[in-house]
Amino acid sequence: MALGGIEMIAWLALGLECVIAMTLELIPLKRNISRWILAGGIVLLMILFPFAGSLPHLYERLIYAPPVHVVYQELVLATALGLTGILSREGNPVASTLLMLSLAGGLVAVSANNWVVLFLGIETLNIGLYGLVGHTSRQRAGDEALLKFFILGSIFTAFEVAGIGLIGGTQGSLQIMMFRVPNPAEIAGLSLMLAALLFKMGSFPFHLWAPDTYEGSPWQTTTIIATLPKIVAGSLIIRLMATGVFSVIPRLPEILEVVALGTMIVGALGAWRQPRLKRMLAYAAISQVGFVILPLSAGHIGAAGVYLVSYILGSLAVFSAGQSLGGQDNPTRLDLVGAFKTKNRWPAVALVLALAGFAGFPLTVGMAAKLYSVEAVMGEPAIIWLGAVLVTGFTFFYYFRWIFPFFASGDVKITKNAGVGAIAISQISAFLIVVLGIWSYPMIWLTQHLTL
Repeated sequence: MALGGIEMIAWLALGLECVIAMTLELIPLKRNISRWILAGGIVLLMILFPFAGSLPHLYERLIYAPPVHVVYQELVLATALGLTGILSREGNPVASTLLMLSLAGGLVAVSANNWVVLFLGIETLNIGLYGLVGHTSRQRAGDEALLKFFILGSIFTAFEVAGIGLIGGTQGSLQIMMFRVPNPAEIAGLSLMLAALLFKMGSFPFHLWAPDTYEGSPWQTTTIIATLPKIVAGSLIIRLMATGVFSVIPRLPEILEVVALGTMIVGALGAWRQPRLKRMLAYAAISQVGFVILPLSAGHIGAAGVYLVSYILGSLAVFSAGQSLGGQDNPTRLDLVGAFKTKNRWPAVALVLALAGFAGFPLTVGMAAKLYSVEAVMGEPAIIWLGAVLVTGFTFFYYFRWIFPFFASGDVKITKNAGVGAIAISQISAFLIVVLGIWSYPMIWLTQHLTL
């Protein structure tokens, strides 16, 4: 909704903040100034979008802002605000600009009412991510991560272009709407768009880019890749499912069930016995995405939204804590032995709570989200919900393998000086993981408002 006379102000502010972020690259500033300016700008956008985020009627065919879209916008903005804390302590303005560019693309994508506008938003998001991976690359593994991410991303960009062409050519319009009498070309186009969004989520069978990209990128870039594109793609899938746009795809519930179970199993098996933290978290994130997709197979939009929020909170906590503990290193389990005895004990606590939330331990938001997700498919064949329960039980083993060293006694190997921003984000996220696990009213509110 918008107040009289202030339509478009939020969008104008978004464009102005992008220009300011690029201008700051040319001005020598003290370290961290650009990061604080970015955070302040995001807070301003969070205030403006609920009240001044609509566009004049003439533009509603391109970008439309009903109340449910405002929820998606606020989720994207909140994620980006958390990400400002994990940017480098040196305050490189280029990283802030690229994050702002990705944020702008994400906001346009989740607000789009036109397939071309949605495509432009996603690709703007991608440009920022490619720039972040390339800008922070300092070794061959980083170059390999960028190359794999860029090539596979380009392939699925082609999927999007082909899908939009098929949809627009047969529908006679590029406006995002539910099809009344779909034909094979429209079904093919929507299937290509769904595949592209599942790729952004890192789900099976489009997950192969994730482990190498996560491991080859610095912690701050890995955190952004693990959160911002997934909140955008997840919001888009939830929205397009809620409005019935994807419902014309034949046997869609069965397809989503296979994708969800495959994502859980591949992620869980991949995370088992991984020797390094980043790669384990990459596979763990894949498995978590399966629980976002699972309730969508039964049409339960609210449960998918709850798990998506739970995943983002867990990812912010676990990756910022990993950055605080390891610096630019990628620690093994042995490196984490005795971490509670160092001055970085609070990031260690956050990492343990985040892993507990991923596993679904009691009194964490992860447990509530998993209950919502599994409960949504209890009316489906037993193999579906039983498979989700068995995967959850299996994940306890490898999460415990990584939690145990924190409590073990031995030589302390974690001696890095953590950045204040990363520590703060890890603590706030871990606090919310526990609070929302005990007091679940905000999650209930979310389930209601995602379906309006």
